Amino acid sequence: MKRCPACNLEYFDPTLEFCLEDGTRLIFFNSQQVEMDTVTQPNKPNLSTHKTLNLPFSSPAETVKITDPKNIQTIPQTDVLSEKVAQQSLKTLEIAPLIIALAHNWWQWIYLNNQYYSSFTTYVFSANFLMWLLLLAAGAVTGLIGVKRCRNKGFVFAGLVVLSVNLILFLVPKR
Repeated sequence: MKRCPACNLEYFDPTLEFCLEDGTRLIFFNSQQVEMDTVTQPNKPNLSTHKTLNLPFSSPAETVKITDPKNIQTIPQTDVLSEKVAQQSLKTLEIAPLIIALAHNWWQWIYLNNQYYSSFTTYVFSANFLMWLLLLAAGAVTGLIGVKRCRNKGFVFAGLVVLSVNLILFLVPKR
């Protein structure tokens, strides 16, 4: 029979080497001293008064001693949250020019090329042409902002290339 010297918990398993409550090495004791009439629950150890047990192959816990609580520098939650929002908005800004360019491409081939207008002024002031122009401007602006701010510029450049090809195909006369 084994007993924990720190919390006096008794173990009947001879293979145990350490206490399951606090990790202290168990010691052998005489089983004749145990009273079988009463079973008492040992007192729970105060964890703040016990030493930390470092198991083999583990590094000791690092402790930081704070002498002046005014010198503690913490990162406010708003800074962390605003940084995460900024990272997410940059990811969105990387993809936005390509999505707008594809919408511009779709609008040009579905609506703009299949419409017949009697005069140039009705063509320029039609809702289809104004939407095409709005998508072109939005794609160019988001593309230029993405080139300036984003790290991964692949989608940004792809969007600008699609917009430029659409503009060239629009300006080239049809046969």
